[in-house]
Amino acid sequence: MMRPILVALLLSFVLFTASAHPTRTTPVPTVLRRSAAAGAYFDYVLVIIMENHNLCDVLTSCGGAATYLSGFASSYGLATQDLYCSVHPSLPNYLCLSGASDFGCQGYDGNPQSNSCTNQAWQATNIVDRLETNGLTWKAYMEDMPSNCYATNSGDYAVRHNPFVYYGNIRNDTTRCARVVPAGPSAGSDATLLADLGSTSTASNYMWLTPNIQNDMHSSSIPKGDAYMSTLVPQILDSTVFKTTKAALYVTFDEGTSTNPSPIYTVWAGPVAKTAYSSSFGYNHFSFLATVEANWKLTNLTANDRDAPNMTEFFVGQPSRGVSVPPPTPFPFGIVLGLAIPIAAVAIVAFILLRRRKGKTASPPEPRPPGDQPASDDEWEL
Repeated sequence: MMRPILVALLLSFVLFTASAHPTRTTPVPTVLRRSAAAGAYFDYVLVIIMENHNLCDVLTSCGGAATYLSGFASSYGLATQDLYCSVHPSLPNYLCLSGASDFGCQGYDGNPQSNSCTNQAWQATNIVDRLETNGLTWKAYMEDMPSNCYATNSGDYAVRHNPFVYYGNIRNDTTRCARVVPAGPSAGSDATLLADLGSTSTASNYMWLTPNIQNDMHSSSIPKGDAYMSTLVPQILDSTVFKTTKAALYVTFDEGTSTNPSPIYTVWAGPVAKTAYSSSFGYNHFSFLATVEANWKLTNLTANDRDAPNMTEFFVGQPSRGVSVPPPTPFPFGIVLGLAIPIAAVAIVAFILLRRRKGKTASPPEPRPPGDQPASDDEWEL
């Protein structure tokens, strides 16, 4: 009786363990060519910023809900200890990614030039200055933005997710504003970005995409944002630029949801990225800037990016920084119950059978005084 039950339990556990791991997509090998603006690790980089979730909100291996992004992370290079800029809310993190400082905007999510911290950012040197000084091209794509360099909220476009309009030398420059563009011609569209990725003559060395607040998970569910990425990312990786050049895709989140900094989802992908790789070395948003600067030998913006560890370990041929420790994997409560109930049932049945056997094989009772009744069989059973 016990053997079939135990075999069934073992098979159920094996099947559950296999299904708990998302399918890994196998990157397609490519033949790469170098561009005029050759970098040490990549010639083109595209950044996509998602919103407001910790790493284990995303990864299904530790309780998350994003099946596509989980498989994507297992296919390429996952940083399991990226602590963003360790500030809240969105704006200071976007400024960290583009200007190497939060400019004192902790707790502030206002419009450009709307308080003392945004006034500091308005006067600051930023990544665009460094790129242009070194002859590199750049372009920023914003979903649902009504027009170039639009500097207030509009529908699902959140200006606080567009750091480029917070710098005066971009916002006040017509030529530069012509490179901060809507990502596509309609709501939620990335057609302009994808068209630019169709040729090295239209793609920029440094590209940035901010999805709208539905697609980036800010004002929607994780599965909705995951579905959006499951459509967009394969188109990016299948583009001419990503199939024929040294191109890198960087996907990260602006911040986590915890009061204390918790790791966010951060992945390097593309033909130059390592596959099936992860690192538990500590990084933050300044590390992204440090990586871009190391790639093209750019001057640091502040001490923050100067002192931050770069992320070059995620590129093919580069040494790893240390042992990778994956996020903890919880044992789902439903599975605990699914195993505990049959095991308890088996234990109860075994206990009953043993008691019955004990009753049948017990030694004869001691003689009783005349008139006493012998014990009934029920006294030996439960």
